[in-house]
Amino acid sequence: MTEASAIPAAGAAALAAAGMRELTADERGHLDRLRGHLAASGAPVATVAGLGDLLQAAHAAWVTTPAGQRPDPSPMITSIAVGVGDLIRASAPAARWVLHVDGPSASPALLSTDGSAAVVPFADVRRRWADGAARADERAAGGHGPTDQAQPDPTEVEGDAAWLERYVSAAASHLAAAEAAPAAPEPHEPAVDVQDHVRDHVPAPRPPVPDEHAWEPEHAYAAPDHPVEPAPDTAPRGRRATHARGAAELPDEPVVRYRTPGELPYVPSVDAQNLALRALDRGLTHAISDGPAPFALRDDGTNVHVKWFHADNDEALGLAERWVADGIGLRAAIGWVVPLDDDAAAHLPGLGAVPPDDTAASLGADHAVVVLASDSRMPGMVVAHRFSSGARTGAAGCPIGEPVVVGPCPTVL
Repeated sequence: MTEASAIPAAGAAALAAAGMRELTADERGHLDRLRGHLAASGAPVATVAGLGDLLQAAHAAWVTTPAGQRPDPSPMITSIAVGVGDLIRASAPAARWVLHVDGPSASPALLSTDGSAAVVPFADVRRRWADGAARADERAAGGHGPTDQAQPDPTEVEGDAAWLERYVSAAASHLAAAEAAPAAPEPHEPAVDVQDHVRDHVPAPRPPVPDEHAWEPEHAYAAPDHPVEPAPDTAPRGRRATHARGAAELPDEPVVRYRTPGELPYVPSVDAQNLALRALDRGLTHAISDGPAPFALRDDGTNVHVKWFHADNDEALGLAERWVADGIGLRAAIGWVVPLDDDAAAHLPGLGAVPPDDTAASLGADHAVVVLASDSRMPGMVVAHRFSSGARTGAAGCPIGEPVVVGPCPTVL
């Protein structure tokens, strides 16, 4: 039986809330097969108590099996996990099954209607299983149990039934509360964090590594001693050919405002976000000191390679795309400079828009560096950073404001 957490992501499926997408027909069928395996156990799995007893008994039997003889627990874990999710849905019927794709492997999850709350029972049941087994093994290895104990102590997993009862109750309350809450004024990332008394049972999303997540940068740039002449029209026609039909064919293209990468339909990895900000740094510094030029960055996991393309803008962007595609990398970014309107805004056909900003306009923002960044073969993000060339103010060129999340984009690499 295929492990449910290894269900491959289907690119044709519609993206749901951040880090989630809708299940395909095949994936729904796989969940149904898991339900069949669970029912075949003969346990009263339609109740929290019955499923909790099954989890505890299966876990204890596995723990007390000699380490070299233990079977793969994935079939049991995934079958129990779909039963856990169905019990949660019974108390929060508006929630729906989706696939959580923001992580090392995809995992079925439950998402509230508005996308503001989610729980991932497959990952949580697996973690409960692994933690209990690790405690039992450590106790046996450390000699903390009875002297005649030859195998791990099954009492280390006796709390499974009680844990499952608390988990289902907390998760269902979490999803139901999201359905009952009024709509938030601004979009936000699905939150699986809850109040303190249930925080241990409905886990929060994986936090970024300290000092690694880059989306609250404090940029400091050295301004050149002379103003930079404004760049000619550098609208990304090369990227437009790749990702859209062109401005003339997209007069009514909707523009969605995003505050952070966490609000995108697919949340790029921390590494991809850092590469995007690194590309903005490079692009801004070069545009202010030497003039605008398209460029590309390719991260091979050890080094980040940078290449500038001093050619006609259309040709340069095409060269940048080919350079990224021809190399070996884990992620990549492509950047260029666009002119801004009088209100410091710019429309990027097929990609979104740099929104108007009166403060940036008053400070002389007349151009922006635009960057597309993604991990290999994964959806990416479009970001931008305004700057003043000095043409409107007569002062030295300088960055204006902070980076702006423009929207999602197809993979760059």
